[in-house]
Amino acid sequence: MSIRGSCSSHFLSENIDVPDKLRKQLYGKRYLIVLDDAWETTTWDELTRPFPEAKKGSRIILTTRGKEVALHGKLNTDPLDLRLLRPDESWELLEKRAFGNESFPDELLDVDKEIAKNCKGLPLVADLIVGVIAGREKKRSVWLEVQSSSSSFILNSEVKVMKVIELSYDHLPHHLKPCLLYFASWPKDTIMSIYELNFFLGAKGFVGKTEMKIMEEVVKIYMDDLISSNLVICFNEIGDALSFQIHDLVHDFCLIKARKENLFDRIRSSAPSDVLPRQLIIDYDDDEEHFGLNFVMFDSNKKRHSGKHLYSLKINGDELDDRVYTFHLRHLRLLRVLDLDTSFIMVNDSLLNEICMLNHLRYLFIGTQVKYLPLSFSNLWNLEFLSVNNKESTLILLPRIWDLVKLRVLFVDDCSFFDMDADESILIAKDTKLENLRILGELLIFYSKDTKNIFKRFPNLQMLQFVLKESWDYSTEQHWFPKLDCLTELEKLRASFKSSNTNHIGSSVATNRPWDFHFPSNLKQLLLYDFPLTSDSLSTIARLPNLEELSLYDAIIHGEERTAGH
Repeated sequence: MSIRGSCSSHFLSENIDVPDKLRKQLYGKRYLIVLDDAWETTTWDELTRPFPEAKKGSRIILTTRGKEVALHGKLNTDPLDLRLLRPDESWELLEKRAFGNESFPDELLDVDKEIAKNCKGLPLVADLIVGVIAGREKKRSVWLEVQSSSSSFILNSEVKVMKVIELSYDHLPHHLKPCLLYFASWPKDTIMSIYELNFFLGAKGFVGKTEMKIMEEVVKIYMDDLISSNLVICFNEIGDALSFQIHDLVHDFCLIKARKENLFDRIRSSAPSDVLPRQLIIDYDDDEEHFGLNFVMFDSNKKRHSGKHLYSLKINGDELDDRVYTFHLRHLRLLRVLDLDTSFIMVNDSLLNEICMLNHLRYLFIGTQVKYLPLSFSNLWNLEFLSVNNKESTLILLPRIWDLVKLRVLFVDDCSFFDMDADESILIAKDTKLENLRILGELLIFYSKDTKNIFKRFPNLQMLQFVLKESWDYSTEQHWFPKLDCLTELEKLRASFKSSNTNHIGSSVATNRPWDFHFPSNLKQLLLYDFPLTSDSLSTIARLPNLEELSLYDAIIHGEERTAGH
């Protein structure tokens, strides 16, 4: 039974009680009802009231883009989550829609399969492409034209795809919309981990703490809601290794919407810079002309700076020739996010001091070759995420990082708490801690009286990565390994062993010497690289009550070199 067209108009015009009439019409009959594209739980409640109890094998099929609606409407079976089509399934759909019962020409086979790939798993896109090719000749040259222009064909089909996406977007709660749009600030097909989203969404101010939940918990809730809306795709749904991605067409929609709402924009280095959004991504191409005209906004000699209002700036691309262009940041006082790709610029001492004047920064990603953080780095007390790519140098963290009390993530390619070549130790106050720090790496650590209890000062670490320089603890007659059992929140540990023998990383020590391992009981994932291990050491690891994954790479066990993973 279908109520549509003149029938529904007739009901409305005569002010008939539609639910009552429908119930009487169906009573005692076997029926199949399809409720398509329901958005609210109340819609399900109102529409299902007229239907008699299904005692004769009747069925109601509900389709919805909202998981909450699906769960609300389920009776005896769980909701079916429709996945994206595989390329072969997209090809089969195209073949049936374009040719029906006709035989498929062999000369079009390879072209059709390429077109199917461009559908990116969406049946709607396949349907739109069929609409484009339906009235065309079944010739290879024509289909090659469709293949090369499939994206524009899709977007020009009365923007049907965008309208479908926009409908889902409009039904999102207000606080989720900027989180979704920000996915388009990364290139298409970028997969973001839950950890990365914690940094970015928090630094951008899209997500914050609540009275009852920390930021990581709020991000997880937000992402669950976006997944339920079917606008975000989730991968690796086990433990904390969650990763997320948006479809290419959703990416297109988000980028258009973000530009329209002036949330952020991606521009080429030759683009004009008179009117800029508050969040800006610049792709620098040194082959483009007039780049200097755009980058004048970073020149402190300019009286009016079009970039003064920026609070997020990311620049990547080709290397900047600082002999030709002037590059300054000190006047961008509102910046909260600064990401300077190392392919674009390596930050020198002068520019680093300018960055230290930006005391609103929450997120900082730079490349540099300095050994020590400058004294002025203490000004960045709002910093929550710090990532440094320091080529050919070891960055000494202490004492500057103690002033970064809000720091949640600290990742440096090569860093150390202390300077091995320094004559004097750094005095640390007894109660000094970084209680907000969740992720720390990649440290170079070695045995010393200062290093012995350093991890007690990071009580809430969840992820830790370090390289352990070979050290012998004479007090225990064992290889020295930092005591990590104080890190009760630690879930993931990645450690590499660096032998004092420069000829081979892990084989300079006898394998029958035990390790003094002290792992936290909460540890779930342990990755060890180049470690010489004994059976006793492995037994210690095996007793960890919550360990879910153990990976051993180039491990030396009982004199045999093997690569093991579990």
